[in-house]
Amino acid sequence: MSLRFVRAFSSANVLRANYGFIGLGQMGQHMARHIYAQLEPLDKLYVYDTVPEATKAFVENVTSQKPEAKSQLTALDLIPKFVTGVDSQLDFIVSMVPEGKHVKGVVSELVEAYKANPQNAATTFLDSSTIDIPTSVEVHELVKKELPSFDFIDTPVSGGVAGARKGTLSFMLSRAEHSDVSPDLVKLLNFMGSNIFPCGSRHGAGLAAKLSNNYLLAVTNLAVADSFQLAKAFDLNLQHYAKLVAVSTGKSWASVDNCPIPGVYPENSLPADVGYQGGFITKLTKKDLVLATDCAQQYDRALFLGDISKKWYLKACEREDLGTRDLAVLYEWLGELRKEGGEYVDNKTSEKFDI
Repeated sequence: MSLRFVRAFSSANVLRANYGFIGLGQMGQHMARHIYAQLEPLDKLYVYDTVPEATKAFVENVTSQKPEAKSQLTALDLIPKFVTGVDSQLDFIVSMVPEGKHVKGVVSELVEAYKANPQNAATTFLDSSTIDIPTSVEVHELVKKELPSFDFIDTPVSGGVAGARKGTLSFMLSRAEHSDVSPDLVKLLNFMGSNIFPCGSRHGAGLAAKLSNNYLLAVTNLAVADSFQLAKAFDLNLQHYAKLVAVSTGKSWASVDNCPIPGVYPENSLPADVGYQGGFITKLTKKDLVLATDCAQQYDRALFLGDISKKWYLKACEREDLGTRDLAVLYEWLGELRKEGGEYVDNKTSEKFDI
């Protein structure tokens, strides 16, 4: 039986687990909400966000949905308090933060706090952020050097905000096989998602899979936007065309699950139906695309569609109204462009540029 899963017993021999969650943004708030919703009677959940209002809103939201578990939830105001401000040592601490520097900062603070307050058991750090592989490897090595019995695992996710909200995320782990994922870790990940994919034994394998996947997403999303604008130029009925693509060789997540044409799947309430609000924003797609292309260079792998795709996403993100909306908004943007000679003209801003 896993030690980390059996931190404490009640007189009735009921297992107890203690969880921490850092980062209550668009994704993290839903992931932590699912953990809270499935806490067993003796479990505890501790949460933190750099924005106090986000932490307060999270606590108010989840406790209104499950008031009977309110005493099992604690909001913390400093990262070291995941060590010093808890009833007993945490089994897992999940982080979902924007960039590698944030992951490094969070884990460095935790490591120092644990070193100053030695523990009898081990805590596992799970990072579900999408960051560069070298930084994740550096943080992993820091943990193993300073706290040899602890672990730091890259557990990035796929499924976007919708998947986080529904609890259907896919987790990618640096583990060779399913048998290498402990039962207590499986239980925690199943709180938040529906798929667990071991991607390789070397640390960073989960991130490698995530960046490869999101590179594909970024490129296909751009192609989908171009395709639907071509269909529009042909004066096709776009709702009918979208349905055709959904059962044809052009089918992809970007063309169906995140269809850029409003009204095609009203039952799914897609971002296209609400002005491309919510969802996986273009800025984050750009971030993942840049990470993928940068890491590809470090591994001496040429990405033949990487540079040209990156240029389009970088240009789109110069406009705040495009960068902060769902990536399907690129369909709308491409419809606002026209080509004059060797340059493109943005009809909305009158800007001229080349790619």
